[in-house]
Amino acid sequence: MKFLAQVVPALFAVSSFVHASAVIPRSGGDDFLHGFFDALYKNNLTILADNYKRIAETKEGKPVIEALKNGPTTLLAPKDCAFGKDNTKIDPNVLLFNTLPGSIDENFKSDHSTITRRGAVTQSRSAVRTSFRRPSSITNSKKRQNAGSFQSNMVNQLTGGGRKRWNDRTILIEQAVGHAEVVDRFTYKDLIILIIDDLISLPGSTSELLCKPLIEDAPNGFGKFGEALKKTGIADMADTKDAITIFALPDESLDNIDKLSKDDLTCLLENHFIVGQTVYTPEFLSVHKATANSGKELKFFYQNDIHYVSCGKSKSKSVVVRGDVITSTGVMHVIDRPLKCD
Repeated sequence: MKFLAQVVPALFAVSSFVHASAVIPRSGGDDFLHGFFDALYKNNLTILADNYKRIAETKEGKPVIEALKNGPTTLLAPKDCAFGKDNTKIDPNVLLFNTLPGSIDENFKSDHSTITRRGAVTQSRSAVRTSFRRPSSITNSKKRQNAGSFQSNMVNQLTGGGRKRWNDRTILIEQAVGHAEVVDRFTYKDLIILIIDDLISLPGSTSELLCKPLIEDAPNGFGKFGEALKKTGIADMADTKDAITIFALPDESLDNIDKLSKDDLTCLLENHFIVGQTVYTPEFLSVHKATANSGKELKFFYQNDIHYVSCGKSKSKSVVVRGDVITSTGVMHVIDRPLKCD
């Protein structure tokens, strides 16, 4: 009896411990993801939720999940109907590209300036850092792998009525061709989740983008400029070097390009490249000059809602007719005519 008096309470204690262990709440990380998945499903973002669940516990998915937990974050979330029937798998890098550190309501954690035009309708344009690091920056030394090594998304906002309320705003996420529009939003913890009507793709290389209709007047792309880059060997640099700013030229501005020697053509083109620095048009208000690959000084202007760039001491200025086309290695601007230097 004495033995039973000692053993039975011990068995009850063990039983109670086992029962309690079964109902211990999950770790904070699991709770976060469980709630995150539920929030996506409740807002009919089934495909997106399935993709996050698929990669949540994988090596490639670790940075994706960590990016969601780094304080206030804005997430671009494509609607289910944006996907094709046979195209429902999202690359983890695309998920990182769709993750924007900071709150859209507080102008993100932008490393770049924002241009704001005020009036009956207030317009703002921001180069917003994403959580996706440019592949071309990974080969560089750790010293170069800073905030500037991350890819950017261009975010345009139009606000009516002078108030910055959600239902007064039109938000467009710019792509090389077209844009995705924000159609709804909701929050989960520190996440602001913007539901968009189209898929966002990773930026293509310079060579790929020059084949696309980046402006209305160039429906077939920029064939002459692209061919000139290949002829001079600059195309490889533009596609592989990190932090490249390019000023691309439409075909009609290059009518006499065939008359130039290879050396003269190289000199001309190198005036249109900045290596090691990405300059977005919203930065024209703060970054007033940079050095082209030729060694010439480029100057940037923003006057009467128009962006300009000039070279050296020349008073001639080229107009930026399409700015901030994000490339895999940096950013490209389309200008109306070749830069005239000293």
